[in-house]
Amino acid sequence: MHKSFLVIISITFSVFVYFWQQNTSIRFAYKISSLQADYNKINAENDILRLKINSILALDKMYKIASEKGLLHLDEKSIVYIS
Repeated sequence: MHKSFLVIISITFSVFVYFWQQNTSIRFAYKISSLQADYNKINAENDILRLKINSILALDKMYKIASEKGLLHLDEKSIVYIS
């Protein structure tokens, strides 16, 4: 009687530990997936911001070189857009 009670308690405890581990691993997997999505979103925003910074710096550099070379600054009426 005493041994069967210990076996039942051991099995119950083992099942409890198994389900607890499964639950924990599922929660961690979900958290990792969520953090990966956040990382990808922030990384994409970072790339967009870097492109904006580079385009601003490129324009500033272009204006500086143009002024050093004595090139004229055109008004909007003299600019022709080709599409």
